[in-house]
Amino acid sequence: MKSMNLFRKLFFLVFLLTFSVFFTCSNSEEIEKEMMENSEVEEIEETEEEEIPVIDPNKVVTINTGATVGQLYNFWSTRPMVNQTRFNSANFRASVESIKDYVKSYNMVRVLGGRTDNRNSFYKGVDASGKIITDFSLLLRDMRGFMQTGFKPRIVLDNVPWEMSGERIVDTYGNSKPPIDYDLWRQYINAFLQTLINEFGINEVKTWRFRVATEPNYTPNHWRGTKEDYFKHYDITVDEVLKVIPDAIIGPGNLLTENVATYTTELIDHCATGTNYATGEKGTKMDFFCISYYEKIDQNTVNLPEIASLYRAKLNSYSQFSNIPFDIQEFGMLRDENGVRGVSLSDGTELGASWYATIADLAYKYRITEIYDWGQEIEESNLPAGRKNVMRLFQKMEDGNRLESIHNLNAYAGIIPVAKEGNIYLLVYNHNTSRSTSGKRTLYPELNGGQISGGNSWKMNEWTVDKTHSVFMHELYKDVRAAGVSEKNNGRIYGNRPSDRFEDGWKDVLNANLTKYESMAELAQTITDSIVQKTEDKLTLKVDLESHSVKLIELIPQ
Repeated sequence: MKSMNLFRKLFFLVFLLTFSVFFTCSNSEEIEKEMMENSEVEEIEETEEEEIPVIDPNKVVTINTGATVGQLYNFWSTRPMVNQTRFNSANFRASVESIKDYVKSYNMVRVLGGRTDNRNSFYKGVDASGKIITDFSLLLRDMRGFMQTGFKPRIVLDNVPWEMSGERIVDTYGNSKPPIDYDLWRQYINAFLQTLINEFGINEVKTWRFRVATEPNYTPNHWRGTKEDYFKHYDITVDEVLKVIPDAIIGPGNLLTENVATYTTELIDHCATGTNYATGEKGTKMDFFCISYYEKIDQNTVNLPEIASLYRAKLNSYSQFSNIPFDIQEFGMLRDENGVRGVSLSDGTELGASWYATIADLAYKYRITEIYDWGQEIEESNLPAGRKNVMRLFQKMEDGNRLESIHNLNAYAGIIPVAKEGNIYLLVYNHNTSRSTSGKRTLYPELNGGQISGGNSWKMNEWTVDKTHSVFMHELYKDVRAAGVSEKNNGRIYGNRPSDRFEDGWKDVLNANLTKYESMAELAQTITDSIVQKTEDKLTLKVDLESHSVKLIELIPQ
């Protein structure tokens, strides 16, 4: 009996020990499992933190939407015209209707004669008493046609009539010699202006601009005299103009900015402090100042900062000239990457587009007031070159307030930020000086303050100009080559005039595929009504840019 009780006790003890071991093991497994799960969560959280991208600060552009630095003013609305007689044609007047939304004025060159084509020969010599004889009937015919268009005329008083300069020497652009007898020149200027006033009225003519000469520091192509000869010519011409129109708007010729220029800022010094050749007094009236600026793709650079800073500093050094208009009155991309010029004065592809955005940013930086434009359409059509679509982007921002931005960007990339009518616009660009570069970029606009502080949600739209958006020139070249049209291998490539590169058959290809090219050339909207959110009191965007690319981002508060 006792043995039986002992056995039962031993059995019970073994049972307790077994149960205890089993329970302990079970809890250990659960604890271990829980620890493992917690460890995995921590590892996942750590992994997620590691995957958050670190933004390179050299790609960030900080924009204070509460601080303005100036206006996004219109700099693109004047076009040069070498031959004003074209406005006598009703067909030509009709052809320019399509550009009226962005062209407001024409600057008419070589109106006074002295031309290689012998047009504008209004000077007919002198009578027995020494009075000049003129016939401005053709001038009035042309100007009446011009005024029918509604454009504002600007007149360049440049080439002197052949008969006033002695021996006829034909330079690149006609007569580049000054007059021998300034009394005759004064009479001619006076008669020219009186003719315009008699026809259109003093109140109208005094609103026109008058420029004295073209690139007078380009010797002998535009001016065969010395620097001092031009200063004298300018002073006397201004003096005579002011006798007829006392409050005329007048300034000197656009200075060439190439290495062959014979002088630079000395003209500003003369107008500020020099002795006036006409009056004997100090200084000469100068209501605007202007230069020429042509880029050369084969030089792989953008030269405007060096050039603009030189003239801006000199203008700023004289209080009377620090705030006058500072213009580029001849402008374009003069040569392609092979050093070939041709007739084209711009690039028709995305390279020309990104360059134009770069130039615009610099123009606002150096307070360049206007940039005269030879044309933004492709030859034989109204199709826009790539940079005309960039101009369309500027039009969306026109008259808005440019915002303060801070960045450490290098090379030719940037953002022009603008606030307009409650919206924010960011013109983002990336330019490379070589067509063949693969220099894509990503920029991060970081907006804060002002308008950003007032809301959390924004609707975003985007338009893009690059090789595959809003540009058709590559497709045209492919089609022309496929059609077997003869190619001029020594001709300029991708200019806005395909005739520089191809024989006449290219026009047939253009016309046959016009609908396709119109579609490709249309300004492309690449984002529509996307919603973006502010975080930590700022709105940060990521903008990917091709090698030659311009994007306009529109932000509308919600």
